[in-house]
Amino acid sequence: MAGKSSYPRFIRASELARWEYCHRAWWLQVIRGYKPANRAALRAGQKFHTAHGRQVWRAHLYRTFALALLVVAAIVILIALVLWLL
Repeated sequence: MAGKSSYPRFIRASELARWEYCHRAWWLQVIRGYKPANRAALRAGQKFHTAHGRQVWRAHLYRTFALALLVVAAIVILIALVLWLL
């Protein structure tokens, strides 16, 4: 059995998808150790997903920054109102 070790291995979502799509393809790659023929396409897909992950992370960072600015603006407005009423 290919990749046999004494500790349990992680099962990735892509592996589950491969098994769901074609049990035989999963068996050939995981159990028999055959490599896929479309390695260039797989590398391109990995690069795309990495770039997409960075974009998602950046969008989350921008959203967090915008919410922080909104809180600061609300505090400044409240302070200005309190000072104006005095």
